[in-house]
Amino acid sequence: MKQTNKNILLILFLATLFTASAAEAQNITNSIYSRFGYGTERFKGFAQNSALGSTGVAQSGYWNLNYYNPASNAALKLTSFNAGFTGTYSKQFNDVDTITNKGGNFGYLALGFPVTKWWGLSFGVLPYTGVGYKMSDTAKFKNMEIASTFHGEGGLNKVYMAHGLNPFRIFSDSLMRGFAIGLNTDFTFGSIERHEYKTFVHSDTSFYLNMLNTTRNAYHGFSFLLGAQQTFFINTDTRFTLGFSYGFKAKLVNNASINSERYYNAIIASNLVDTAYYSQSNATEAYLPSQYSFGCSLQMGPKFVYTMEYKVINWAKDSIDKNLNALRDSRTITTGIQYYPNVQNPDGFLKHTYYRFGFKNTVTPFYLNNTQILEQAFTLGAGFPLRKSVSTVNVGLEFGRRGTTAYYLVQENYMLLNVGFTINDRWFIKSKYD
Repeated sequence: MKQTNKNILLILFLATLFTASAAEAQNITNSIYSRFGYGTERFKGFAQNSALGSTGVAQSGYWNLNYYNPASNAALKLTSFNAGFTGTYSKQFNDVDTITNKGGNFGYLALGFPVTKWWGLSFGVLPYTGVGYKMSDTAKFKNMEIASTFHGEGGLNKVYMAHGLNPFRIFSDSLMRGFAIGLNTDFTFGSIERHEYKTFVHSDTSFYLNMLNTTRNAYHGFSFLLGAQQTFFINTDTRFTLGFSYGFKAKLVNNASINSERYYNAIIASNLVDTAYYSQSNATEAYLPSQYSFGCSLQMGPKFVYTMEYKVINWAKDSIDKNLNALRDSRTITTGIQYYPNVQNPDGFLKHTYYRFGFKNTVTPFYLNNTQILEQAFTLGAGFPLRKSVSTVNVGLEFGRRGTTAYYLVQENYMLLNVGFTINDRWFIKSKYD
């Protein structure tokens, strides 16, 4: 019966992985700032990481996966199956308008397990960035008005495989037992479409030719992330971990097309007259920026975990390509606290629940009206244990604010819900005794 459950979960994992890959064009992004670059960040970590302010570079566990540092896979003792879903609610406003949006979609899917006592492996699929916006503007042309509407959708996703290992444990269990290194290989893929409508606005412009310009960029390519962790065992209950990761600048293949069409009514895309211009370009180069992060965590027994980290993504140094808007480097400082009430008392559901809190402050890569857009967020969540197992249901909430209404900009207040399921077992581990 136990083996049957394992087979069912493995089949479910593979089926969901295929479904998630087939649905890569879908996202729930609604942000005016996703108009720039590849869009806004979608993946905030697995549910337990997102509740801790999206920290992870200095975290590892026997049965928890951690995408942010591949070295953490070296600590795996059990097979870990992770699946997550996200939901969002946002309000965008300036001095004139207020818009609300809500939605939900696939979050992530991952599987990890120990290969040997010194080597852990994980792989999965997750969203990377999202584009979803609609905005309009009106300008005068002679004695007429032209309404411009800008609309974008799509985003990038990642399929990853991460290896974490402690090479010293090949020779001895006690030699450098707190050291680990790792390599993460990502395959990034996805497409982004941007539409620009130009429409004459007036009662007597029914037969004016309006314009619809559509640009589509389809990206794919590999990238690599190195990670390292060093844990110092202060005493039997306390340990201190340092973590570092570095992502290399990566090259993407960009298949771009441009299509310009003329309509009598471009807003509803009806009454097509002709195609004014079409270009299916040869594959060009685009780039993912280099990045680095470092942090630390302090675990005081099973009850308390404190973590803090700093992350830089070099969007300005490693420009995406010459045709996309200029960006600035982004910088994030984040911290988190986890509390586990009582490991001694076998009774009491709430006493065996993990409580998590976090805060993060980000200088985003978006630069508008001589202002670099800021984002702040408070996170909280809980990990609910499943009966008679170390498996958990993890819930994370993020309450954030991006942008400002000053300088003719837009402020976005949002709430992000991240629900994840972590199922642990002893798959792929050979028993020593029959």
